[in-house]
Amino acid sequence: MRKASALRITVVILLWMIMLVPLAVAVPITDGSAGFLRRFGESSGQIRHISLTIVALSEANGKVRDDLTPKIRDLTRDLISYQNPDGGWGYFPGSVSNVLDTSYALIALSESERYFENTDDFFKVKDAREKAVDFIRSSLTGKAWGYVSGTSPMFYPTVVVLWALGESGFNATDPDVSSALSVLDDLPRYVDDKTALGLKLIAFKFLGVPVENFTVGELMGILENDELSPTQRAILTYALTLYSEPTFEVVAQIAELDRIKHVGGNMVFWADTPEYPISITDTVTPTAYALLAVSQLVPSIESAPTGSEEIPCDELISYQNPDGGWGVYAGSPSNEEATYYALLAVEACYPAPDVVEKALNWTEGRFKDDEILVLNESRLTVGYYYSLMTLLHFDRLSEGEKKHAVQVIKSVEMEKGKWGIKGLGPQPAETAMAISALLALGVEPSDPDIKAAKEWLISISSTGWGLYYQVGIYPFMFDLNVLDTLTVLKALEPIASEDELRPHINWLVSQRSGGGWPYMVEYSDFNGTGMKGKPRVDLTVEATLFLSKHGLDYTEETLEFVRGMRDSGAIANDTIETASAIIFLSKYERAPMVDLSDVRNALETSSFAITVPERRIGDAKAVMAYLEEDFGSKFSLGPLSLIDSVNSIALVGYGDIDVSRYNRRVSLSVAGDNVIINDFTYPRENTVLLIPGRTARGVVLFVVYDDSAADIARLIFDIGYVRYMQGNAVVVHFEDRNGDGKVQLNEVTAETVG
Repeated sequence: MRKASALRITVVILLWMIMLVPLAVAVPITDGSAGFLRRFGESSGQIRHISLTIVALSEANGKVRDDLTPKIRDLTRDLISYQNPDGGWGYFPGSVSNVLDTSYALIALSESERYFENTDDFFKVKDAREKAVDFIRSSLTGKAWGYVSGTSPMFYPTVVVLWALGESGFNATDPDVSSALSVLDDLPRYVDDKTALGLKLIAFKFLGVPVENFTVGELMGILENDELSPTQRAILTYALTLYSEPTFEVVAQIAELDRIKHVGGNMVFWADTPEYPISITDTVTPTAYALLAVSQLVPSIESAPTGSEEIPCDELISYQNPDGGWGVYAGSPSNEEATYYALLAVEACYPAPDVVEKALNWTEGRFKDDEILVLNESRLTVGYYYSLMTLLHFDRLSEGEKKHAVQVIKSVEMEKGKWGIKGLGPQPAETAMAISALLALGVEPSDPDIKAAKEWLISISSTGWGLYYQVGIYPFMFDLNVLDTLTVLKALEPIASEDELRPHINWLVSQRSGGGWPYMVEYSDFNGTGMKGKPRVDLTVEATLFLSKHGLDYTEETLEFVRGMRDSGAIANDTIETASAIIFLSKYERAPMVDLSDVRNALETSSFAITVPERRIGDAKAVMAYLEEDFGSKFSLGPLSLIDSVNSIALVGYGDIDVSRYNRRVSLSVAGDNVIINDFTYPRENTVLLIPGRTARGVVLFVVYDDSAADIARLIFDIGYVRYMQGNAVVVHFEDRNGDGKVQLNEVTAETVG
């Protein structure tokens, strides 16, 4: 009696301690409830509470900010130390073993065992689990289990045994499991019907026993219509999440759990009101089941390492110099060629107008200086070529400036159709750059200089191109290399036939080595020692993209090579290599660069602007109020023009913004009464689209809908659906089944696209 009284006093003190802690900013339900269980899950000393805490923390690990592994291991070691010699556990440590508490302990060991892999304690956990299974099997009475070995079978211990055996890998083919299933519904319950239904569904899920849709529907009906205690609601909601996708109805039940929670400091918990003859408030059981329920819906928080699905856009942008340009290497002086490729890569990443504008301003200044150098040295420089191509690509030259550029390029022509370097004479690379530049400036392929250049380039080689030198009537081609050959081939491609290009294409293919293309397959160093060239990302990407247009597909091989170079860090701080990797991966990478879980994670940690056209300011205010309830006061209102500057939630119509600019894996169009997203067609009426996007400054959640669907859009935020959204995009649709014109949860569906 003194022990129960002391325990009751301890629990009351704990509750007052929590409630008296000043409220902090809104804490995610997962982090808050995990924090509560870490601190108080073992405070009662009950084996059942310790076990449920281990189970809940094991499921939540990876879905909260903190690593729960150390706490899971500590609690598991404690639990094992409380195991009795007969393999079972009692109500408290040292108590006589019983079936119910042993079953809860077995569930905990089955959940936590994975956290001991490759540790010295792994076999201790495994051995304790096997002893628990033996104890349970030896305690079978007839066809089922009572609370203690040899007592009459009861529903509650039997259903928890079935759950525990399911967690340990048993199924309905096991004789003991099969016999218990055959009598389960006929056993005396001594537990309320609602809790019994929830535990039965949980046990069946882990045993792999089929459950009829009617039963799950019954469960939903109870959750929607019945008065439930926090523990009943938590158990039933956990059972529901095991059988259902995160539909609106399911998320609404999580929202109901959220509504009845208690918050103190940075902790979240649920508490049952004790009923006679029980006089102790139970906070651990409802909190553990609630955390289990929420953990089923919450995606894992990714640490976002650079891996097989990551494109190094942020790294490239970080290489930009203060003057706006990029150097060949991070921190080196800005360079026209590096800046050109960096801008193409940024364009393939996500909208970054400030980054681009700064670079274009630098390029415009360099273009003027480069022109002076071209005229002074009477040669077409690499710097002038790349600054020109950059400004042309971004449409920064007037027609007058384009005509002037044509004159500049033709003024440094050495001979008809030949550009080169004083002292060396005409060169293939310089001539090819001139062809590409003139064509980009709008000069026709029939232009005499372009035609002469084409004929000369084809006439001087039947393989690749390199350094050209002519003594009298004797021409020589030195150091054939992949870079010059690609430069020439890309220039000739629009003006030469396939037959004219084929010999040179064959030579290019022959230069592939080590998974990619090096500058030269073999060369000699300054001492004359023969060396093997190392493949480069930029040359490999250029060669692959060029060859793919001529029937030669090296895409998969190059993907493997580029990913390997990226993951190994070999291209770190190299602007052109990094930019080339981005350009290639953006064309072929299978995964999107952003998905809805990225937005969800950002909502937990960062501030956001609700950006809207003026007509939707009312929607924005309502949405912000809902978000502040869930995530705290870190939201502001603003115009759509802020999207490129901050994390934002954009409430937009179909014609307000081009969503695909912010997510290259999503295409969106309107066709009559339908919307088409990634080739999937949906009715436009009563539909809201949730599409993630990304900018240089953060992430965007586009909420796309017609004004008539505003109530549906508001409902998404009202029930906290954004906490659980995941995937490439989601289509939310309302169908007024009862004809009352009101948006109700059971009339709303959410479908993940792709």
